Amino acid sequence: MSPLTTSPVRDRSRKLGNIYSPVQETFMQVRRVTVRSRKCEVILPDEDVTQAAHSPTIVDVATRAGVSRATASRALGHYGRIAPATIKRVEQAAEALGYRPNELARAMRIGITKTIGLVIITDFTNAFFDRVTKAIVDEAKLHGYQVLITNTDEDSEIERQAVETLLEKQVDGLIVVPSLSKNYDHLGAAKLGGRPIMLIDRRLDNLPFTAIITDDFAGAQNAVRHAISLGHKRLGFLISAASVENVTAQRPAELVSTVFDRTEGFLRGAFDAGIKRSDQHWIFCEDEPKSSEAAVASLLDRPNPPTIIFTSNNDMALAVLKVAGNRRLTIGRDISLVTVDDSQWAAAIVPGITVIARPVEEIGRLAVQRLLSEIADPGQPTEIVVLPTTLIARDSVANLYLEGFRSS
Repeated sequence: MSPLTTSPVRDRSRKLGNIYSPVQETFMQVRRVTVRSRKCEVILPDEDVTQAAHSPTIVDVATRAGVSRATASRALGHYGRIAPATIKRVEQAAEALGYRPNELARAMRIGITKTIGLVIITDFTNAFFDRVTKAIVDEAKLHGYQVLITNTDEDSEIERQAVETLLEKQVDGLIVVPSLSKNYDHLGAAKLGGRPIMLIDRRLDNLPFTAIITDDFAGAQNAVRHAISLGHKRLGFLISAASVENVTAQRPAELVSTVFDRTEGFLRGAFDAGIKRSDQHWIFCEDEPKSSEAAVASLLDRPNPPTIIFTSNNDMALAVLKVAGNRRLTIGRDISLVTVDDSQWAAAIVPGITVIARPVEEIGRLAVQRLLSEIADPGQPTEIVVLPTTLIARDSVANLYLEGFRSS
């Protein structure tokens, strides 16, 4: 006896009038095959079901349409001289079979995958990176590109692995927010391998990459000038740092370029106004809620506390709001606040928060445009593109010259 025996499957379908569901019809075609030697049962479909289940190929499409494989490929790829009637017949055959072209194989032939890799350093609860990612995806879509997104959590090793993975996916180019690291060999290797790289938000000094950044120095300097024009002379600065070891306002070398520039801008604004060092209160801390809240409390508990706190990002501004709320302090009266990046909540709460606004959507759009330009013309020189910031003054900064604030 053959080790394989077949028996019809019992008809378990329920007839509804004269109608059977497609699932029931398919089930009735299945045969149970018992593999005695292995003491198991394998469900196999009939030959016609097997044929329908396998992925159709371009050969199947060509056969159904009655044309050659080359003609079918040209018709679906919309290249070469093909009669409109033939194109229509091939497209109908492809649709009937459920044919989907192998995009990876096509990409290997022409050298373009129409994909961009995005290496981002934080999660999408960060409003800046959420908005810039959306801008990148939207702009890429306009040019027929898809975006593959990875998140490194500010970890240089994860960044290296992410870049390698995206390169294995044959992306045409990379947009990278670089983590704080002393080794960017993986980016250099990618560029040497012919993959254009566009940096956003952060620059890498002395490395040959085009970067789309904002003028954080001028933004911070203008924010300090604004506060001083309203009578503030005791200034608090809450600065995010991946590592707080050996970082001070006078030696901020371990900061990413954006935070470094903001720190320099804050310092320049205070220096130009003649603010004494004893009236500048600097705290560098990890960008994490508990650390930020402890830092805010430390600023407010000093003998001569600052009348205003500048934070280097939105998350730290939220820490100021939380600590102030717990202490029954009113923003814009008891303590003033300025932060970086505009957001819906900053404009919606009362009082509205004064912000150093960056052109987030423009960063994303320009990054895609410049990257696609480099993909088309790899020989372009690299440059640092600096976009201006805008100070949006709201009511979170008190005017200490007004009646009621003169004792501050």
